[in-house]
Amino acid sequence: MRSFLSSVGAVAVCLVAGSAFANSTGRAERSGKQGMSCASSGCHGGGASTPTVTLEGPTALSAGQTGNYSLIITGGPGVKAGMNVATGGLDGASLNAGSGSKTVPGGELTHSFPKTFTGDTARFDFSLVAPIVNGTLKVYAAGNSVDGDNKATGDAHANATLDVVITGGADPVDPVKPDEDEGGGCSATAGAPLLGAVLAVLAARRRRAS
Repeated sequence: MRSFLSSVGAVAVCLVAGSAFANSTGRAERSGKQGMSCASSGCHGGGASTPTVTLEGPTALSAGQTGNYSLIITGGPGVKAGMNVATGGLDGASLNAGSGSKTVPGGELTHSFPKTFTGDTARFDFSLVAPIVNGTLKVYAAGNSVDGDNKATGDAHANATLDVVITGGADPVDPVKPDEDEGGGCSATAGAPLLGAVLAVLAARRRRAS
């Protein structure tokens, strides 16, 4: 029995240690768009210092235009870096991976392998194809600065967002509200003449009866 429990414990340790190593090839839904962070999954945390994460690139694009962007991670443990990028606010945008990153289900970007810092900075370049609908597209990004030991401790992350105004496309179509008349019901405007006609008929009958 003791031998069995020891084996189970060893497997559990391997799974925990392996989870950090598995995320060296990236993970989605940690950009901040879904309200989850790299630390909330238990993969990274306990870093001595928090890095600075910035997004650089155009803040305005024409519908369908391609813009070039960079996610820059500065500081923190500063040995290896990872990332996750997503878009929101408008449908139809697409992200294209650059060196060291890849596209994952859901159209997000994440690192394909940990990127080595150059000095105190790591940089991930990518491109974005604007949607064909006017409005404000929000780019969400998370950046990890890790110590490279494949453990959850000793790492740190930060988030950034960038608003990109899209013009020259179609205006978004507002959904029909439930209380709006779609032509099949009785609106207040249409009901007023009908009520007046009914009252006129009743008044005429009263005059004849008298």
